[in-house]
Amino acid sequence: MAPLLALPTELRLHIYDLLLAEHRHVRLKQQPSNAHFRLLHTCRQLSEEAGRTYRRYISLLHEHQIHAFLHFAEPELASQIEWADVANDGRVFQPANKDQEDSETDTPLSNLHIALGRMTSLRHLRVFQCRQGLPINLQNTMNMHRSRRLALGFERAMFPKNAAQLSSYELYISPETRVDLFDGVRPDAIVTLRFSGEILAAAETREAARMRMPRLRHVVLHGVTGNYFDRHTIDQCFPDAHLESFVYALGHRLGFEIRNHHLQSLAAVYGNSLRKLVLLGSSRLSSTTITQALECLPALEYFALHLVTVDELRSNFVNVLPPSLTIFKLQVLNAWYAVPLKSEERALCHSIEELVLLRDVPFHQKTVG
Repeated sequence: MAPLLALPTELRLHIYDLLLAEHRHVRLKQQPSNAHFRLLHTCRQLSEEAGRTYRRYISLLHEHQIHAFLHFAEPELASQIEWADVANDGRVFQPANKDQEDSETDTPLSNLHIALGRMTSLRHLRVFQCRQGLPINLQNTMNMHRSRRLALGFERAMFPKNAAQLSSYELYISPETRVDLFDGVRPDAIVTLRFSGEILAAAETREAARMRMPRLRHVVLHGVTGNYFDRHTIDQCFPDAHLESFVYALGHRLGFEIRNHHLQSLAAVYGNSLRKLVLLGSSRLSSTTITQALECLPALEYFALHLVTVDELRSNFVNVLPPSLTIFKLQVLNAWYAVPLKSEERALCHSIEELVLLRDVPFHQKTVG
């Protein structure tokens, strides 16, 4: 520890930030732990220097940690938390009689909502799959709510009363988990949004006309199931947004498949502001639509495409890559039942060699498969 303390203070602070960023990095949808707090118990100096940053982040993996947080965390410390990773149980008690729904609110089974309510400075929330969802006193809890029924309410289990105002809202859950979107989170303040799971937009049935996302800049769709995105264009899903990055990955064999009209609406509405576009596992996009979309993206800097060809590869979209592009990744695969399009793929490779590899200002990264 002595060599670390011998470094200049500014360098040590930078190291603390790098360590925390690495610790918070999500790998294979696994929720990070609270191991970053161990550094604060090393010595008084490190506790004072790193504590200002490290105490702004917490991870609650199960009910035991939630209980410990509620019991030991001082209100002053809880109010400093700006970034939280949580495992959401998703179950709530609802009135057994529908006539009572207007007078009684949903009561979450877990105490997660109490913990989140104490984080008054919370702005970044990542939600993970709950793997230890049974509360410690489940039987006593059921006895207290005999007149109510147990139901699923993904966001109401976290925010049953007041809608949360977050700048970053990310879901790392299984494709089978049902999400009533924006049922407890306000969409108008979100800047970064990541979707996974079975998306059911609560706003679609209740307040669709008032749902606006004027601050939204970054969207990730990974392993999304359900038919919400199948029935809407991209601009309809994110009204009033000004997207700078859009990342799509199929992520599941029954997941939402991005189609031509989705990419067309994305390019038409957000073309002037979009700087990053990632399309992974795309088998429903035509080469013509990809070409037309790239022609509408003059500010694009990052483009990654994993394309599964079925019966066509007529349009050479490499020829219309914008000059602003600095990172380009491409993998073209044939569907198992399709005839290989060898001549078309050779034309792509030839264009990549001439326009990318031999370009005066080379791209930062090139991958051809």
